[in-house]
Amino acid sequence: MLEDQQEVKEAIENNRFEIVLKNVRIDSVTEAAILSQKKVFERMPQLNLLSITGCSVQNISSSIKLCSNLTSLVLARNELKQLPDVFDCLPKLKFIDFSHNFLDTLPTSLQSCEFLESLILNNNVLTEASFPNMSNLSNLHVFDASYNSLKSIPVTLTSEKLSAKLHTIILSHNLIETIPSSFSNLKQLKEFKMDANKLREVPTVIDNLPKLKVLDISNNAFTDSRFQKLANDKRAKLNAIVSLAKKTGKPIESCEIKKEDVEDTTKAGTEDETSRLTVRTGVEDLTVRRHPSVSEIRPYLVCCVFNNIDLEGDSFKKFIALQTKLHASAFCENRTLSAIGTHRFDSFQLPLCYMALKKEDLYIRALNKKTSVSASELLDSLLRDAELARKRSKRSTVDPLHRYLHIVKDEKVLACLVDSQQIVISLPPITNSDCTKLTVDTKSVWVEVSSKQSLEACKKTMDEMVMSSLTIFPSMTLDQVRVVDNETLVSIYPDKNDLPGITIDRVSQ
Repeated sequence: MLEDQQEVKEAIENNRFEIVLKNVRIDSVTEAAILSQKKVFERMPQLNLLSITGCSVQNISSSIKLCSNLTSLVLARNELKQLPDVFDCLPKLKFIDFSHNFLDTLPTSLQSCEFLESLILNNNVLTEASFPNMSNLSNLHVFDASYNSLKSIPVTLTSEKLSAKLHTIILSHNLIETIPSSFSNLKQLKEFKMDANKLREVPTVIDNLPKLKVLDISNNAFTDSRFQKLANDKRAKLNAIVSLAKKTGKPIESCEIKKEDVEDTTKAGTEDETSRLTVRTGVEDLTVRRHPSVSEIRPYLVCCVFNNIDLEGDSFKKFIALQTKLHASAFCENRTLSAIGTHRFDSFQLPLCYMALKKEDLYIRALNKKTSVSASELLDSLLRDAELARKRSKRSTVDPLHRYLHIVKDEKVLACLVDSQQIVISLPPITNSDCTKLTVDTKSVWVEVSSKQSLEACKKTMDEMVMSSLTIFPSMTLDQVRVVDNETLVSIYPDKNDLPGITIDRVSQ
């Protein structure tokens, strides 16, 4: 039962703000089990994060409504068929992940979560009728309902109220037959995935999505053979797909778009179509060697160098805020899916090695620390500090460095990035070296994205990092970086299929 888990006991005893349980079977069916949940929720009203994944949970007690300070609720990979209709009592929720369950409906009260930023619902049995009115979710950034049973897109998902911030919609592997003209309302949409559905008509509406950078409508059944072929071509440029859709598709129906909005859309679309980025390839020493020791614990790594960076004024804060935002988003899932590291490029010696070391053998001068200590000492110290902070403070926030300790606290071996002088510059997903931290004078930044899960996760995060950084640094250029394991190429970024929607000017060195 929930209250019997050691993690939960410690959280209650130490007044923690997070509970993270993974891959431990928890009884949730019996009356005693429901009562056990109620006891935990009653004793932890301060809870910020509740993450229960892969625990075979079938029921969640309605007493969760007592945790009114929840900002992140993760109940992925369980056996949930329904949820308590108490989300109007959880007004602070920003991140919800109910993926990989058996949900066929969603509670009506979900529409009250007006601060919700990410709603992850993939791999359930939801239909279009399963959704409450979502038009009040005006802060929604990411919506993922892939691998469900939708025959149409939920009507309120395309409400004008969602148009200001909604930038990612993933509806892959459903049964959807059409994309409604109301999609034109979503002016900020950057990523749209509708692959493996039942689309037949050419979706002309994509021409009215001015910020669109990532589009996947492959594996559908378009009646136009030319469009079908282009949509299935992974090498096809976004501009080419949009242009052919406009040429061969039917004009979209009116969807209450103001004239000035159409003019802004056309102008923005023209600007997007001409987005260009210079990438230098073949730069000496820009190859990271991946050591076999890291292959089993955190094998995936993507790197590149941002040049022509200006961190003066507000740009520094915007760049740091971007990383923080991405770490909290569906791209990184609070660093459990992927993690970003940034370093002053002139602060370390190339080439780099990506490897794994025992915690007691790995020494790093962590960010904002004055001396180098072993990773074992660092983690112990951070855990103590985190506990002390929780006990002393009535606030539901802790130092950002402390939020991710649960990811690696039980690991004996940790991944790290080491320069040619054997200095550890990065300890993902926890911290970077203080020796390589950015300053306002920084002009070039080494950017890394690592993952335990997949190379695709790294590349998606890096794509978003690059595209968002271009809005801060319009004159930015990239240096391509390769990651190799012996003679085998692990990754190269940016590759020809990366950064869709941006025209790449490659300059060989």
